Amino acid sequence: MKNARERHRTKVSRVKTIIKSDVIEKKPLYLPIEKLYFNQIESGEKKIEYRDDTAHYRSRFLNKAGELRNHKVLLLQEGYNEGARRMLVEIIDIQHKRQFETHLGQIIERINF
Repeated sequence: MKNARERHRTKVSRVKTIIKSDVIEKKPLYLPIEKLYFNQIESGEKKIEYRDDTAHYRSRFLNKAGELRNHKVLLLQEGYNEGARRMLVEIIDIQHKRQFETHLGQIIERINF
């Protein structure tokens, strides 16, 4: 029997190329993130945020036609706490290879710092 990592790798390898939608999304893409990675993005050390190709993230990154949503702003939240730190970050590009890659630009706003 395959372990979880091998099953996931097989599932991801069957993914086809996904085209990007022309419609610009009005709402920011919301992603909760761990403190370590939140701090790396804030300092400018981390420029790409990766998410697995799962049903949950497909619902966030893809529209009903199966195209990549054209988000321009990302709302990152440190954990799930009510008063958690948040950042609005510019999205330069979103790509789908074996996973979703969100290429980040400048920080637009810091909330609850």
